[in-house]
Amino acid sequence: MRRIVLMIFASVLVFSLGAAAQDTAVSIAPSTPAGAAADPPAFKSSLEFPLRISASYEFAGFRNIDGLYFHQNGINTDFTGYLGHDIALEADLAAGFGWARYSSNANLETSTIFYGGGIRIGPQHPRFQPWFHVLLGGEHYRFSQTEASLGIDNGFAYQLGVGADIRVGPRAFWRVEGDYLGTDVFSHTQGNYQFGTGIAFAF
Repeated sequence: MRRIVLMIFASVLVFSLGAAAQDTAVSIAPSTPAGAAADPPAFKSSLEFPLRISASYEFAGFRNIDGLYFHQNGINTDFTGYLGHDIALEADLAAGFGWARYSSNANLETSTIFYGGGIRIGPQHPRFQPWFHVLLGGEHYRFSQTEASLGIDNGFAYQLGVGADIRVGPRAFWRVEGDYLGTDVFSHTQGNYQFGTGIAFAF
């Protein structure tokens, strides 16, 4: 009798293990039918891609540079490293070039360089990512001629601005931004502005 019970118990055990193995195989099988398109990859947060590099065209307007008002076209490069989902450290380098009307018969060639760093704050969303930043640094001015008090000067500068990164690819963004650029050069303080647009990549 004992032998029969043991044989029945062994048969039930073997059957149970076989059924469990079949259930496991079914559970790990892909749910997507063969030939069907796979789901798009999930949105990657800023912590998964914590670095962002951008290059943008920039238009800037400068006011009260020794009485001069002029505009420049240039390029802005930016490196951002996210510390969390909504906050990042930012380093910025921008160069601009243009002409300033000094007198009725004289135009001065102008060039500027801004360098600085600071903090960026903004929520991370799958498609549209608005942000605000504060940068502190310096501004280098150079005029091609040295009439009056103009020439070359360096001074303190800061940026207060807003912008947005709009996703156009898995790690690519279209960027738009506008900034107030404060400078202190040629013994005066200035309130300038700049607008830019370009492309950013996340890594």
